[in-house]
Amino acid sequence: MAKQYHIVELVYAVLGTLPLVGTVVAFNQQSGQYLIRFSGTQQDWYGAAELRPYQS
Repeated sequence: MAKQYHIVELVYAVLGTLPLVGTVVAFNQQSGQYLIRFSGTQQDWYGAAELRPYQS
């Protein structure tokens, strides 16, 4: 079972070899995808398998 993330949680979006840190801003129950915001203008939808918990 994939991890469930919460709104405002920091995550890594794993894109090839470059993981980007973003914030979970929404969850679409119908598609099962999370909206991740990286900056004021950059955001995209990801499935739980494409995300990793952020560890500082």
